[in-house]
Amino acid sequence: MRPKSRADFAIAIICALPLEADAVEGLFDEHYDRLGQHYGKQPGDANAYLTGRIGQHDVVLSYMPGMGKGSAASVTSSLRVSYTGIQLALLVGICQGAPSPSKHQEIFLGDVIISDSVIEYDFGRRYPGGFRRKTGVLDALGRPDREIRTLLNGLRGSRPSAELQTQVLRHLRTLQQLEERWEHPGVDDVLFDASVIHRHHELGSGVRCCCLEGGSLNDVCEDALDMCCDELGCDRNQVIRCRNRLEADKVATHIGTVASADTVMKSGKHRDEIVKKEKMIAFETQGAGVWDNVSCIIIKGVCDYADSHKIESWQAYAAATAASAAKAFLEYWRPLQREDVSKERHLMIPFRRNPRFVGRQQEIAEAEERISIADGPRIVAVTGLGGVGKTQVALELAYRMRDQDPDCSIFWIPCTSYESIQRAYMAIAQLVGLQGVNPARIKEHLQAYFSSPDSGKWLLIFDNADDLDIWTKGDSKTPPLKNFLPRIDKGHTGSIIFTSRNRKLAVRLVSADVILVPELDHDTGLELLKRSLLRSESLLVDSQTATTLLKQLTFLPLAITQAAAYINENGIALADYLLLLQEEEADVVELLSEDFSDDGRYKDVQNPVALTWLISFHQIKRIDPLASDYLSLMACINPRNIPHSFLPRPASKKRIVEALGLLSAYSFITTQPGEGSITLHRLVHLATRNWMKKEQRFSLYVRRAASQLSEAFSQHDHANRPLLRQYLPHAIFLIREDEFRSQQQRYIDYMHNADTCLDGDARYHEAEDLLVQVMNIWKRVQGPEQPSTLISQGEILH
Repeated sequence: MRPKSRADFAIAIICALPLEADAVEGLFDEHYDRLGQHYGKQPGDANAYLTGRIGQHDVVLSYMPGMGKGSAASVTSSLRVSYTGIQLALLVGICQGAPSPSKHQEIFLGDVIISDSVIEYDFGRRYPGGFRRKTGVLDALGRPDREIRTLLNGLRGSRPSAELQTQVLRHLRTLQQLEERWEHPGVDDVLFDASVIHRHHELGSGVRCCCLEGGSLNDVCEDALDMCCDELGCDRNQVIRCRNRLEADKVATHIGTVASADTVMKSGKHRDEIVKKEKMIAFETQGAGVWDNVSCIIIKGVCDYADSHKIESWQAYAAATAASAAKAFLEYWRPLQREDVSKERHLMIPFRRNPRFVGRQQEIAEAEERISIADGPRIVAVTGLGGVGKTQVALELAYRMRDQDPDCSIFWIPCTSYESIQRAYMAIAQLVGLQGVNPARIKEHLQAYFSSPDSGKWLLIFDNADDLDIWTKGDSKTPPLKNFLPRIDKGHTGSIIFTSRNRKLAVRLVSADVILVPELDHDTGLELLKRSLLRSESLLVDSQTATTLLKQLTFLPLAITQAAAYINENGIALADYLLLLQEEEADVVELLSEDFSDDGRYKDVQNPVALTWLISFHQIKRIDPLASDYLSLMACINPRNIPHSFLPRPASKKRIVEALGLLSAYSFITTQPGEGSITLHRLVHLATRNWMKKEQRFSLYVRRAASQLSEAFSQHDHANRPLLRQYLPHAIFLIREDEFRSQQQRYIDYMHNADTCLDGDARYHEAEDLLVQVMNIWKRVQGPEQPSTLISQGEILH
C-alpha cells in the first residue's frame, strides 16, 4: 500500500549526479510519484523528488542541484522539512577509492564503499608549518546512531559480508539487463605509483606545453587533463597493480571511514598522506553536508583512485554497483513502524538549519546539559545583546536535538508580539491533536497538555522573549504568560529554552539557569565572514583588513552578516566597506541601516544592525525612564570609561542600581565593580544617537550633558584633578559635537576650564586648539578688545 502522506516515508536516498540517480531509480520495484505531482512538498523547498518502493521500503529519492558539502547540507535540510518522518538517508553514487588502506583488503575500481564514519579533511587551520585538521569532539562529525553501528558491525563478518556481496551482484545483473551503460567498462583496472603525474611526457616538434616547459613537475596543461593514459603515454613501468577485465565479476564491499571535502582529490601523493594519517578508505564531496543533518550512510562505488589519471569510463559501472549495494543494504534495515513514528514527535521549526553557523559550541553544550538533567529544572534562558546570535544558537540546538533524539517533539514559539505567540499556540494545538479548543483558553489547554506525562518528550523554544510586561505583569484582561508555562515535575521529559535580550526577564523566568552569549572571538568571526562572502578568497589575501573590519563591527554576528550582504550585493572589497565605516556619522548610520535578506530572521523584525535595537530602546524607556535617561546622556559623550559620577543622582541609590542593571541586562553597557567606570557598546552608542535624533531629543541631551560636565569642570582645583582627568575625554568628545558647537557660547567657561586641564596635563597642542575656539567665541560675543578676548590671546602667545 502506498504511503498516505510524506510523513510516512522513512528512507531517503540522495544523489549528486543524474547518472547516480538513474542507477538508483532503475532498481525501484514500484514508482509512486515524480517531481511532487502527488505528494508535493513544503513551500520554499527547492528540491526535486522521486518516490517509490525498494523492497519493503517506501523511499524518497532526492536530486542535488550541484556538488559539494554546502549543496548537500541545503538539500538535506529541505528534505527534512518536507519529509518529516525520515529516519535514515543513504548518500548513493560514485567516489574515489584509497587503494591501500590496509594490508588485508585491497580496493579496486567498481568496489563499493560503505561509511561507518566521516571526516572533513579540509576543515581546520592553515599554519606556517602546514594544514592542521580540527579533531576535537565538538569539531568532528558524530558517529552513526547505535542501530546503524550495530548493523554495520554485523555486516563486517565474513559470512554476512559474502551474502551482501552476492546480493549486490544479483541487483547489478538486474540493472545491466535494463541498460547496457551499466556494464563493466571492459578495460583493465590500472593503479599507478603515486609519484606518476598524468601529463605529457613528450610532444612533437614545434609543439609547446607547460607539462614539459613549466617550472614544476605539477604543471599540467588543459589538453593533458582531457586525455587518457594511453594517449599521454603514462609510464606502464610505474604501474604497481593491474586487474584485468577477466576478473570483472568481482565486486567487494568495504566498510570504513570516508573523507569528505568540497574539492575533488586528484593527487596520489596527497591521497596517500591523508590515508596514512586518517586511516580512511575513500574520498567524496557530499557526505559531510548530509551527515551533520540526518542519520546517514554513504554507499558509493569506486570510479577512480583519487590521483591525476583520467578514467571516466568507470563512472557508470561504479554508480551501478553503488545503487545495487544500496538496495542490498536496505534488505537488512528495519526502520521503526510508521505508527510509532507518528506518535514519537512533532516538529515545528520556522527556519532552515543555518549552513553558515559557526562557533558557540560551549554555549550549546551547556544548554544541552542543563535541559537534559534528569531531576533538574530542564529550563534555560539564552541571553545577550540584540544581534549577537541567540536565535541561531537556539536554532542549531533545535536541529541537533531533532537529529540526536528521535523521540523528542520540538515546538518553536516566536515571541515578537503577543499575537505571534497566540498564532504559534494555535498551530501547536492543531499539531498535537487538540481539537475544538477555544482560542481564548488555548494557553491553559497547552499548559495542561505539556504538563501531562502522556505528552511524551518535548522541547519548547520561546524565541525573542524580551517584553517584561507580557511575561511577568500582564494586564487587566490577560494574565502574565509566565503563569501558563508547563509544569516540569520529576519524571517529566519536557524542556524549555528562552532566548531574550533582557537578562532581568531571563532571571525571572529561569532563575540562575542563564547562558550569556558574547560577541564572537577573532577566529570564529573570521570564519563567519568567510562563509558569508561570495569571494572569500579575499580574506586570505588581506587578513589584516578583515581583522580591522571585524573590530569595527565589534565581532557582532548580525553586523558581520549585514556587512557581507552589502559587500556581496555591490561587488566591493573589504577595504571599501571599511572606508565607508570611517565616513561621517550620518553616513555610517545610513550604511548600517541598509536592509538585507536573512532567512534566519522574522519578516516583521528589523534586520539592519542600526535598527535592531529600536524595540529595546522603547522597552527600556517604558520599563525604567531613568535607565533611558542615562542611556541618552551617555550617547552624547565618549562611550568608553564613563565615570559613575557623570550620571545625575536621584534620591535613591537603589534606583541608580536598577537603572544601570537594566542597561546591563540588555548588554548595552559593561560596568567595573563598585563605583568603577561604565562602557557603552560602540554600535549601541551609534544606534542610540541615531534614535535620539529621529526622536528630536538629541539637542536636549547634548545640553544636559554639557551642563553636567560644566558643573564638574567648575571645580578645577588641584584636589579635583584626578576626577577631571577621567572627565576630560568626554569633555573633548562633546566639544567636538556639531550640536554642541551650535550652542557653545553658553558654555564658554566650561570650555576654558577644560582647556586649563589639557594644559596642566602637558597636552599643549590640544589646549591651543581649544583656546583658539574659546577666543573666537569671545571675539564674536564681546568684541576683539574686551578683556576676556585679550586674555585668551595672551594665553595662546604664552
